Amino acid sequence: MTAVRLDHISKTFGETAALSDISIDIAAGELFFLLGPSGCGKSTLLRLIAGLHEPSAGRIYFNERDVTGLGTEKRNAVMCFQSYALWPHMSVRENVRFGLKVRGLPRAAQNKKVDEALELVRMSAYASRKPNALSGGEQQRVALARALAVEPDCLLLDEPLSNLDAKLRHEMRGEIRRICKTAGFTTIYVTHDQKEALSVADRIAVLKDGRLQQIGTPGELYQRPHTSFVADFIGQANLLPGTIIELDETTARVRTEAGIIMAAVSTKNAGETAPARSLGDRVILSIRPEQLRIIGSPVAKNEVNRLAGRVIQTTFLGDSSEHVLEIETARLRVVSAPPSWDPPAEMIVEFDGQDVVILER
Repeated sequence: MTAVRLDHISKTFGETAALSDISIDIAAGELFFLLGPSGCGKSTLLRLIAGLHEPSAGRIYFNERDVTGLGTEKRNAVMCFQSYALWPHMSVRENVRFGLKVRGLPRAAQNKKVDEALELVRMSAYASRKPNALSGGEQQRVALARALAVEPDCLLLDEPLSNLDAKLRHEMRGEIRRICKTAGFTTIYVTHDQKEALSVADRIAVLKDGRLQQIGTPGELYQRPHTSFVADFIGQANLLPGTIIELDETTARVRTEAGIIMAAVSTKNAGETAPARSLGDRVILSIRPEQLRIIGSPVAKNEVNRLAGRVIQTTFLGDSSEHVLEIETARLRVVSAPPSWDPPAEMIVEFDGQDVVILER
């Protein structure tokens, strides 16, 4: 298995800086995601790892081997594109065999590797079919099998599920994780779909405007984001600007537009030391919509935040509903599961201080 290290990678196209000083260590066998909005540089970074572009600055290492100046064919980094790129005139079996033939493997070795790859992606029964006789999800499996058959040092996936409908995309998430983890190859996966990243990745790097925002496990990024961008991009958090008015070793009280909110003071932020807080600091509070509990009693418990507001919008989402509350001059999103079909005009919500994340303003 191959560890991948990106050491201060930058890439410019003319006067445009696509990537700026990106450093990432990806463990051997890890399923690592590059996540961010369109135009953030994630696909450019994947192409640099593949050897399709050369960085303007920085080095790329596979284990301790510097591959920065090597072409794609000398890296054994195999890339799966959005289009699958299957040969329409070839059967599934011959499509999977293609890379092995190019490498000149003996026929018996080709057959063995093709059989193993098709079994891994559960497509052995479809070996004689042509790609146009397959569904989108089945074509994606064939493209993965073709990549896995050559035993890549690094498997690179560029938004592989983007051409599938929502239901099939959901079904394929678990399959891609199973296939990649069973095969054991280091996999780097590009997507702009937050749910896809959270449900499949071992770790995620979030990018914005060509700069690295945060690296962490799905749980770390969701529960303890470092910045307001990460908090809002992953899960659309409620973000409330405020000022710290009381502070002790464990708790901060913050005056916001929605009222005074208690937040736990953490000494660690997703595995790193959190910044020190002081009275009068201007901060941003991040609160996840699903952590707001709709309650009926106006009497608050100790150490629990409680806010009341007017319901100005309700959206039915199937397994849940989302409500927008107007609280003084602020607006908060609240997710209710199971869905609330007939919400009251006024709503009271509560949430724990441990669920409030203090971010830099």
